[in-house]
Amino acid sequence: MTKIRIDEVAKIGYFQSGALMWQVEAETIKYGLAACAGLCSEVSIGGYTLGGGLGHSLGMYGVACDNLVSATVVLANGDIVQASESENPDLLWGLKGGQDDVGGSNFGVVAELGVRLHPQRPDAYAVSYVYLPTQLEAAVAAINEWRPVQKLHETICLLVSLGPDGNPYVIINGVSNSAQEEGEATFQRFLDLGPVKITNAQVPWQEVCNLGNAMNTIPKGKVFVGAHIDSFDIIQVQKSWDAWTEVTKKAPFSILMYEFYPDKKVGEIPIESAAFAQRHPYITVLCAIMGIEESDDFAPHAWDELLNLKKIVSASSSQAAQESLGYANYGDPFSTRNETDEYARKLFGPNYARLQEVKRKYDPDVVFDRWFAIRPAA
Repeated sequence: MTKIRIDEVAKIGYFQSGALMWQVEAETIKYGLAACAGLCSEVSIGGYTLGGGLGHSLGMYGVACDNLVSATVVLANGDIVQASESENPDLLWGLKGGQDDVGGSNFGVVAELGVRLHPQRPDAYAVSYVYLPTQLEAAVAAINEWRPVQKLHETICLLVSLGPDGNPYVIINGVSNSAQEEGEATFQRFLDLGPVKITNAQVPWQEVCNLGNAMNTIPKGKVFVGAHIDSFDIIQVQKSWDAWTEVTKKAPFSILMYEFYPDKKVGEIPIESAAFAQRHPYITVLCAIMGIEESDDFAPHAWDELLNLKKIVSASSSQAAQESLGYANYGDPFSTRNETDEYARKLFGPNYARLQEVKRKYDPDVVFDRWFAIRPAA
């Protein structure tokens, strides 16, 4: 299910849900257009969009689910229905952030999505700068200096990771959806820190979503979760670094990734306008424990280690940030525990009651019960 068709006049792309993001971007750029772009090209547009959709386009166009205009859905009873503003609008509302994968949750099998497309230049400026651990404080300070002047078309991710030599490094990856001259000026402050490895280039837009694919090549098992923070300072980042260092002794491919998006557009949309309820101005942090050997003594404890890492990452933030489940599409430790709807209620907040009504209408027998499974209204 990977077919793609583009309505160039209406600027809408129709994508079968299995189409991968690299396929989406490669096709839409032929028309000078783009869908909202994520950080990884190997995820499907279905799961990415339906669960929210953070990425390089967020500052200009919001989360991906806010750009969903229609869907073709196969219900549990076999009926095929359309969801749009004019037909089953309640279902469209629920699909905008209320269903992660295309077939397991929460309302039906999403066969095709209609997604609003946006004008896109042919290329963007991308950087990857690698620093020594002794430069962590300077990197954090530089990001905090940059954030108040961050433009809508700019994103940065700060990673802590072991390198191929087994030593720890700090990495800043950045994308400016602009000409090279503007991109160079944007990221000059990070170059001035003196990275030990420098990669920067103007890249075709369809290649931007490939820049985060390294995690897909990591062997063995992996678990991940999102943390939300509203305090980004060297003291807490150093504590997170120390906790991450301990984890790498057991799972050496583990990472922390702080994601910096301009989120004003997301917060301007009323929370009740879509099922997606994560419209707070938090910084998203991906906590990933990777390279787990199933035969290792560590494997049964990986979930607990992951949640402890999440707790440390958000420890200096507000109580609300600490209690957040993190970005929904990073929510594996919570979305897989559906004995009750505790986590679904927490994730969807004030939208949960309406989601229960939608669930009762389209999947009253809870056939689709994966991810953050919603219980139908009584």
